[in-house]
Amino acid sequence: MKKRNRLKKNEEFQKVFRKGQSMANRQFVIYQLDQPNQDELRLGLSVSKKIGNAVMRNRIKRLIRQVFLEEGHKLKQEKDYIVIARKPASELTFEETKKSLQHLFRKSAVYQQQPKKSS
Repeated sequence: MKKRNRLKKNEEFQKVFRKGQSMANRQFVIYQLDQPNQDELRLGLSVSKKIGNAVMRNRIKRLIRQVFLEEGHKLKQEKDYIVIARKPASELTFEETKKSLQHLFRKSAVYQQQPKKSS
């Protein structure tokens, strides 16, 4: 994931938390905020020390980033996203992580609309 696609600063996180909408399931919470003046999505990750040691937290972050790399082209681009991992996320495989995040994407309607094919 490129640097321009990451949320790093506390002010950026706080803005998404204050003004954005959230959706959650057992493993993750996702916040989203429209940013009409940017042309690419940006991602911020939050994995608490309660979830595990540094190795475990970094593994979870890698899995989430990989899902966004694979699914990113399907998501609405002019948005900032923050993904917060919950405790059950530490036990997920990549496939389970992807399935859980896809569930949240559908639930929060962040997939781009596909043009309907006329038959």
